[in-house]
Amino acid sequence: MMGKYTVKGMSFHAFHGMLEVERELGQVLVVDVALEFELAGDLLTPTSETIVRDAEIYELTKNVMMGTKFRSLTGLALKIAQDILKQFEYADRASVSICRKQLFIPGSVDNIVAEVSCGRDEIIGCEKKK
Repeated sequence: MMGKYTVKGMSFHAFHGMLEVERELGQVLVVDVALEFELAGDLLTPTSETIVRDAEIYELTKNVMMGTKFRSLTGLALKIAQDILKQFEYADRASVSICRKQLFIPGSVDNIVAEVSCGRDEIIGCEKKK
């Protein structure tokens, strides 16, 4: 049986994007992170504690968002997913979506979302500990 834990709506004023103005002035990016993991029997009891720590997910995401300037939001999402899988050994899969609303497009568009979903076996160096 699989479980899923999602942290939605983490907002950061960050400096990513293809255009110089995006990297210099920054923009608000909204990030959602989801972890999928195998539900073991001891996680299903009324007294079991959560294995997911919301604050750790937020801090990891913040560190990547504020650490390096990415030209590609997909590359940024992949970096967050890789770091999630490295830090949370129980996670089998990580999904990250990054939404931007400040667009430099000559037309009417609400937002753009870059999304990455990857399993532990799809990322080199993220072998699950036994």
